[in-house]
Formats: sequence, structure tokens, C-alpha cells
Amino acid sequence: MPAGDKWVDRNAGPVVRPYALTGGRTQPASGTILDLVAVVVAAGRAERDDLGLSPEHRRILGLCRAPATVADVASATSLPVGVVRVLMADLIPQGRIRVMTERQAAAQPSADRLTEVLNALRSL
Repeated sequence: MPAGDKWVDRNAGPVVRPYALTGGRTQPASGTILDLVAVVVAAGRAERDDLGLSPEHRRILGLCRAPATVADVASATSLPVGVVRVLMADLIPQGRIRVMTERQAAAQPSADRLTEVLNALRSL
């Protein structure tokens, strides 16, 4: 293998250790630990403000243009959940993403819908 290919896996692309993406941190600097099902959304800042961010932060922001859970973002980026939690927590104090705390009443399923789903599951 040539010296230039030392850090490239043919199937996986460049090899970068997860701790390198977070600067060695395993916990968010702000102390905010996001739950796997926490729904986050980009705060709508202009893309030109994203220039100082890492490629991973920009990818996360792109995925959060529509509301997404932490687990969904981790899956879409193929990064470990712990890394995504740290990177997302970096974006919260910067005002780039926000955690949606309550679901809107219109987004909640009706009792009839839940009963219908429950009955369908029982019939399986």
C-alpha cells in the first residue's frame, strides 16, 4: 500500500477517529445532553454564517432544516450517537439549532387514531 493510502479504507473512505471530530470531548461543553428522541431544528440562520463550522456541523445543520431526532441525524451522518450529541450541543448556544420541547397540538394523533393502531396491532 502506498504511503498516501495509509489513512484511507477503500470501502469506508478517510479514517477519522470520532474523538477527533469532537476535540476529544465525550460530553458537551455546555453540559446539555440531548436525548435520542429529542427533536431539533435549525434556527434559520443564513448559510453564509456557517463558514466557520466543521463539515460535520454543516451536515448536521443541513439535516436539521426540517425537524429531526438526534437518532435520525446520527443515522444519516453515519457518526456515533455520542459524537452527534456533542456536535449538536455545540450548535445550541450558538443559536444555530434549537430543541423543540413540545409538540404542537395539531401534530398529536387523535384518540381514535391511536385506538385504530392498537386494534391493528392486536389483529397481527
